[in-house]
Amino acid sequence: MKCLVLLKEVPNVASIRIDPETFTVDRDNVINILDPADLNAIEAALTVASGPDDETVAMSMGPESADAVIRTAIAMGIKKGVRITDDAFAGADSLVTATVLKAAIDKEGPFDVIFCGAHSVDGATGQIAGKLGAMLGIGTLTRASKIDTEDGGLRIQRKAGGGYEELSASFPLICSVTEDLNKPRKQTMKGKSAAKKAVIEVLTNGELAIPADQLVSPSRVVALFPPMRKEGGEELTGSTDIEKADNLVDVLMNNHLI
Repeated sequence: MKCLVLLKEVPNVASIRIDPETFTVDRDNVINILDPADLNAIEAALTVASGPDDETVAMSMGPESADAVIRTAIAMGIKKGVRITDDAFAGADSLVTATVLKAAIDKEGPFDVIFCGAHSVDGATGQIAGKLGAMLGIGTLTRASKIDTEDGGLRIQRKAGGGYEELSASFPLICSVTEDLNKPRKQTMKGKSAAKKAVIEVLTNGELAIPADQLVSPSRVVALFPPMRKEGGEELTGSTDIEKADNLVDVLMNNHLI
């Protein structure tokens, strides 16, 4: 079993600032963390590929600072780290991101299972799993909140309204997970030591050779504005609670709400 987990370095939500000129997150003045759901994806990869001969790889697309999230995965038990970076990838939307990841997966794979978070806290598009699944031509399972291994594949449950949907796919496949899937394991001292010593493989477009026309993002942010403030409500008057209640009933009836 060869298993890949996709990681994303994201800004801490409490420290996010938006560049007013580019409408993108100002990543130069922000505290970065591993996207929370990616911890659950790491745990899923380590659980599914737990045999002595199984291989696990963590991959992230980003600048040198993204090495930190890869080392977190290694400290938890992932065996190899790969970072993808190139100036040509800057500002990539979800389509270009999936294109770059697909090229890196083709180079490092094939993989039996690819895990990722259901969506990131910054972009929150939730599109990577679906786009990668289509590009790679493999089965796609999304928003898994429970995973069971079957002969030749995985079976998942995902929340749907007040219940759950049950889906399955055969290997190879990609599966996105939610934060209620599992409880990520703690980093061990042995794992932290291995993470510090690990040599992270770096891939640029020199190795991936993605044509320039495939690195042009077709989607972009054209405007950014704060949400509209709601107008203040009407204050009900009355000398007693009963009088206030009667006034409330009058307002509701006059507006045909009851």
